[in-house]
Amino acid sequence: MNDRASGENAQPPVDPVMAEATHWFVTLRDGADEDAWSQFEAWCAADRRHAATYARLQRLWGASGGLDSLAGSIAPSRAIDRRTLLRGGAGAAAAVIAVLGGGRLMLGPHPFAEYRTGPGERRVVTLADGSRAELSTATALALDFSPSRRRVRLLQGEAWFDVAADRARPFEVEAAGGVTRALGTAFAVAAKGNGARVSVTRHRVRVTLDDASRELGEGRMLEYGTAGIGESTGADPARLAWRDGRLVFSGQPLGEVAAELDRWTGGWTVIPDERLARRPVTLMIGVEDADHGLEELADALPMRISRMTPFLSLARPI
Repeated sequence: MNDRASGENAQPPVDPVMAEATHWFVTLRDGADEDAWSQFEAWCAADRRHAATYARLQRLWGASGGLDSLAGSIAPSRAIDRRTLLRGGAGAAAAVIAVLGGGRLMLGPHPFAEYRTGPGERRVVTLADGSRAELSTATALALDFSPSRRRVRLLQGEAWFDVAADRARPFEVEAAGGVTRALGTAFAVAAKGNGARVSVTRHRVRVTLDDASRELGEGRMLEYGTAGIGESTGADPARLAWRDGRLVFSGQPLGEVAAELDRWTGGWTVIPDERLARRPVTLMIGVEDADHGLEELADALPMRISRMTPFLSLARPI
């Protein structure tokens, strides 16, 4: 709830054109003077992608308005109806969720998952072999069990596994191109962009990615991705606080915290200012109150939260 730490970490990158488009939506919606309008028109004229982004957002969201004229012109004229533009802009801003979120609102849960949770949900399931899986929010699992092996595919999200013993059939979790094999154990795997994070709460696991592998012991965690398998570190119990119905962040970048809150709410938070996105924050909140997390942080930080739609928020420094 308070900003306690210092230091900088990077958040996952946001498409700068989308971020700029959202910025302009807010600026114009709040009431812009002639200078702001001139700057906006110059932005549209500077790159065909800028005008095309507005048109694409309109098509995605199905908004009505005068944005189509922007896509066909490098330099829109001041004759464009600004109120019409803003009406289209409201739909465009909401559509940022679909674009930045990989179309998650349109695509819905993964169609090949045997088990899944939606935003804000948690679920405990017993698998066919007697193993137990606890699914975090917005998580999807697909199973591939046979007489010779037990494999779970983590399609998205995060899950904790308490593995039933069966020496004849190894238990493995596949995520982001890597495989984590249980060595008589309880562990968690979280999908993270192009990689994954593995945390061991009991015994050991073996993590394999391409031709590399590494054993990970109790109380340890590591991440893997396009750069290979990272070094192990002490596991942070706060990462699994969701199992007890809490979300705990300590000294993590605001951008990372906002992205995790978004997983629980089903919304999307855009933070165009990189310094603000990197700012370390501390927050502890119940999972059922995740939609109030940004407001709690705004009380302790020099930032303002603008709720553009029920699903889209913009965080700006003040």
